[in-house]
Amino acid sequence: MKNVNEVHVHRYDEDAWTVVNESIAAETLVHLRVNGKPVSSLLASPEHVDDLVIGHLATEYGLQHEGQDEVSQTQESGELVAELQTSRKPQIEPRTSIVTSSCGACDQSNLSSLIQQMPSVRSPEEQVSLDVVINALYEMRTHQKDFTETGGMHAAGLLVNDEASLLVREDIGRHNAVDKVYGLWSKASKKTPLALLLSGRCGWDIVAKAATMGTPIIASFGAASSLAADAARWTNITLVSFVRDGKAVVIGPVDGRFERKH
Repeated sequence: MKNVNEVHVHRYDEDAWTVVNESIAAETLVHLRVNGKPVSSLLASPEHVDDLVIGHLATEYGLQHEGQDEVSQTQESGELVAELQTSRKPQIEPRTSIVTSSCGACDQSNLSSLIQQMPSVRSPEEQVSLDVVINALYEMRTHQKDFTETGGMHAAGLLVNDEASLLVREDIGRHNAVDKVYGLWSKASKKTPLALLLSGRCGWDIVAKAATMGTPIIASFGAASSLAADAARWTNITLVSFVRDGKAVVIGPVDGRFERKH
């Protein structure tokens, strides 16, 4: 299954109607299992589901990937079943409802207490130029082939410490894109992620994922929400939001985190 489907559509252009093939973002139901036991069901793009499984289990349940873990995929009635096989026996409380592409806390009732339960992120040992982070955000755009084709995909990227590498994944859901890029990172690198990059806005739930993974900086083209700001200050994460034309709104720690130009 691919992230992009071709469908027949009517196109309207200045009083003219035509029937054409149009690329649209694919969305499917993915059932996550661990050692045969159901964990959750996600609405997601169908590519790189192995990364989704690994990243979702890490960011939501703290189950970090180990080299001997294996992810298998099957199709049942047009839906995907993705299962992690591991020698560990994690205690995971399954979600009974479907997690939608935009659902960050659909089954939670007290966000304030959730924020206060988030771990504090250790400050990076070395400062980084803010321009490096912003340039990486713009570079991520060049990897958004599915968005370019459909206009309906989010992207998330990871700028990795001490490496000239940028990891990028796309998905129809913001949270899924973040999970997928952390899943990719878990398989590809053991260096600490320096910054999480977002093609859209930043909500508190994305901050929670970054905090779980120990990422000290989040940069986004979209704005940050008030709860994201609260969560960032609580977890010692710096938000670089609403990036436009060399400008940004920065929330959270700045001193000792970014190199200053003289």
